[in-house]
Amino acid sequence: MKLYFAPQTRAIRPLIMLEELEVPYEIVLIDFKGGEHKGTEYLKIHPHGQLPALQDGTLTMFESAAICGYLADKFPDKRMAPALGTVERGMYYQWMFYSMAALEVYALDRERMKECFLVLDRALSGQEFIVGDKITAADVMIGSGVTWLDARHHLLNDFPSLEAYAQRLLARPSFQCAFAAPGENARK
Repeated sequence: MKLYFAPQTRAIRPLIMLEELEVPYEIVLIDFKGGEHKGTEYLKIHPHGQLPALQDGTLTMFESAAICGYLADKFPDKRMAPALGTVERGMYYQWMFYSMAALEVYALDRERMKECFLVLDRALSGQEFIVGDKITAADVMIGSGVTWLDARHHLLNDFPSLEAYAQRLLARPSFQCAFAAPGENARK
């Protein structure tokens, strides 16, 4: 598998997933600042010239949530997604989509971010993870979004359950790898 990656982009999400799954992958570092993502070759991989993109054999896909969901389903023995047809799977879908439909959509609106953080703080009260007792792709999506948004809005201090959750995730090797310097994060 090849992950097309640049630091400080949504490509950290599939990188976290790949690290959590402990499967071999290759990182293809894209020079985002140099405009490589808008070059002819990369546009064949991602038609909008954005990151991330993943190639797995004959499959080439983009969109971080889709990639994370795909990876969770590709390696069911790793349990990064709850079983199909369960209540937990329904909640997993809810939080996967919430990460994109609420956290991403309201990223520039501080007041709406407070509202989203309150929803997440309540959902995480008394829980280690957003769904069940084990990390899932939903945590990758929510956790990476919360971390990124807190760097912009500095709101976590007001949401103790969410802040503790973010700190737990940031302590995981997968999250540390995703936020490491380029070139320090490829599992071979």
